[in-house]
Amino acid sequence: MQKFFFLNDFYNIMPDEFDFKNYKSIDEFSKSPEGVRYLHDLYLKAVNHPVRREILNIINKKGRISKKELFKTLLESKIISDESMFNYNIDYLIKAFCINLSEKEDEIFYEITQSGKVVDYLE
Repeated sequence: MQKFFFLNDFYNIMPDEFDFKNYKSIDEFSKSPEGVRYLHDLYLKAVNHPVRREILNIINKKGRISKKELFKTLLESKIISDESMFNYNIDYLIKAFCINLSEKEDEIFYEITQSGKVVDYLE
């Protein structure tokens, strides 16, 4: 007897973002094909989004930039409209391993990662 495979069955067994929410390194994602696929999708969405791409360009040019300076630059150039939009896109880039966050003397800084430097080759 032939068994049919329905598309709904496929989606029911695929992991979603909640399966990976506690992953903190690329190594954790690379332990399964689903993790690699999820990270790859996340990365592509990060670097192909116009706002996030512009954020990567700014950080890449500066090398290291404070949160305040980056936020001010993005607001003045009308790339973002408010702090919630800024935080959402920054969190997305951190989650996709495109930028790193560091703190020094109660100030937050962002640095580009090797993965984030792909903006040198885009456009």
